[in-house]
Amino acid sequence: MKAKPFLIACAAVVVIIAAGSFYIGTTIDRPDKTVVTVPSPDGKFNAVKVSVTGGGAAPFCFDSISVLLGVYPDGSAERRREYEIYSATCGVFANGEASPKIEWLSPSALQIAYAAGSTAPDHKGPRTRDIDVTRSVRVTFVERP
Repeated sequence: MKAKPFLIACAAVVVIIAAGSFYIGTTIDRPDKTVVTVPSPDGKFNAVKVSVTGGGAAPFCFDSISVLLGVYPDGSAERRREYEIYSATCGVFANGEASPKIEWLSPSALQIAYAAGSTAPDHKGPRTRDIDVTRSVRVTFVERP
């Protein structure tokens, strides 16, 4: 078996894969991510809103809200779906303000206001959970125009 042609072929494959990866990495737009943290009045919990948007040929925008213990890093909101209490496509209230809006009513009560959805027959409303994973925070949802 001749080692030199084999090594040259392996090197060529590595170069082609590296060039392809570089091309894909420079030509594909990466989504933009925004993380906003709203601490509870006593600081024990955080409501973390993660917005992911992308442009290009198929633009999209998606919001999710998670309730985490205050000691957890905000990145847990992205990695751990069990903390998620709200998820939907982005919206805008009638006054132009971004939806959803997070408001702590007390250390254990959270209110999420979100924009009224589309009237299209295939429109799905937001996915919601009215209590967090620790069963300590009660969540109410308000649909606004």
